[in-house]
Amino acid sequence: MAEDLTPPEDLSPEETADDAGPSGTPAARPPLPVIGGFAAVAVIGVILVLVAFGGGNGDGQAGGPDEPAGGGLATDVPTPVATLDLNRATAPTDADLNLHDLGDGDRLVISKIGVNAPLTYKEVIPNPNGITIPPNPNGPDDVAYYDFMQYPGLGGGPGRGGNAVYAGHVDSGRAACKNGTVPPPCQAVLWDMKLLAPGDEIQVQVGGQVYRYLVTANQAVLASQTAWAKIYAATAKETLTLITCAGSFINGEYDHRLIVTADRVG
Repeated sequence: MAEDLTPPEDLSPEETADDAGPSGTPAARPPLPVIGGFAAVAVIGVILVLVAFGGGNGDGQAGGPDEPAGGGLATDVPTPVATLDLNRATAPTDADLNLHDLGDGDRLVISKIGVNAPLTYKEVIPNPNGITIPPNPNGPDDVAYYDFMQYPGLGGGPGRGGNAVYAGHVDSGRAACKNGTVPPPCQAVLWDMKLLAPGDEIQVQVGGQVYRYLVTANQAVLASQTAWAKIYAATAKETLTLITCAGSFINGEYDHRLIVTADRVG
């Protein structure tokens, strides 16, 4: 989602037609190294700054000439509702807290903003070329769950502990929304995430269980100048991190990421 120790690779966000983290050609983005753990783990380059959550064209490149004129609908930087705590206690780095699959009925529900979205499982797999690109959500209507199993000290899962990391689009690029019923460009699943405030409830439904979280922070950060290792770090207290895009849409990508954190309460 910058430190030292010669990271084995950079995790760079991938671009899509729907909308997901920093877009543009991955090699053109500045590397955002991040520590995947904070004591015993070597640095891991992580830019899951996330996937380009707004107006990409789905091929790993910035939106081209045939990109819809409305790609980049979310052009504001929301005022922080509550600032992120980047100094949270972290979990032991030798514990694998991530989920390794999801079922068809697994969903993320945020009643306040009308979200009831399917979860899609996305494993973050190291790329031998040195730039690992976390996969995008499948489209504008789903929310991706990231399995950081191969990056000790990052991530987590509902019911397992740590910090479960999710991402979804803010707008759709060329894709239709609402299961194809709303033509592009349109507002995607996390369009209203900026409205969440401390105390609002987020539910994660996994394996027939419902896990409840209460929002603790909602803040937009610069995609290129953020301590992403701390944002993705497995936390000692079970938490959730939800990410989408915000800010100015320039050359096919947003320059900010909107980040919501929440603590599990049930």
